[in-house]
Amino acid sequence: MLSVNNPNLSIIMPVGCNAKCSFCYWKKQCGLTEDKVQFVCDTLPDIFKQVSITGGEPTLSPNLSSYLKIVRDRFDKVVLNTNGYKLTKEHVDLVDHVNISRHHYEDGKNIEIFGVRSIPSTMDLIRLGSYGDITLNCVLEDGFKDRVFIDNYISFAKMVGAKVAFRKYFNNLNILNEIDKDDTLIDYHSCGACLHRRHKIKGVDVTYKYSVQETHEAIGGIYELILQANGDLTFDWEGKKVLTYKNK
Repeated sequence: MLSVNNPNLSIIMPVGCNAKCSFCYWKKQCGLTEDKVQFVCDTLPDIFKQVSITGGEPTLSPNLSSYLKIVRDRFDKVVLNTNGYKLTKEHVDLVDHVNISRHHYEDGKNIEIFGVRSIPSTMDLIRLGSYGDITLNCVLEDGFKDRVFIDNYISFAKMVGAKVAFRKYFNNLNILNEIDKDDTLIDYHSCGACLHRRHKIKGVDVTYKYSVQETHEAIGGIYELILQANGDLTFDWEGKKVLTYKNK
């Protein structure tokens, strides 16, 4: 049962990842093909109007542009989630928005978090920011309270020409650390398992995203569908709640 009026389809690309982030949920799988993506796009109810392409690291796929063209023809809004490793202007031109994972404003500390050097530097982000609508996604730990880090990160995003999204995960939404309480709030919305608070700070669009990891468990219904990297269509990120659909 769908629990929202604008459900999202997330597609996990069947590729690896160049990074080694300790908090990543992703597990290496394969089996998803362009034909399966096309079939799901053709048979999905019209109420699904937005899609997110994610991974692993989607830009590792040599066929990423082909996948993007398939979903571009079907959905009103296409979002690409990436760490920016092999992101090109062609990719950006095929989507409406790009989320780039960036967990520290200092290049050296960001490399430590990702566990590799094959991620965009500050200068790379400045170049990527010139391509289109870019948001830097930063995952914060549950007990995070460092306002200096937040202020410095926002200044960094302004320098590279990007928006900011700070994300925190909880077992429930009753234990929020409200570090975003101030008079810069523009708007907010909640689905019952997530809360988005959007601000304008230093001229930068800043969103705090609080959520539980398995949304369907919190709201008792389907919030989104996930096309797993192995080709399964599920309504949970762990990939255990599989929906039956006709394979091509």
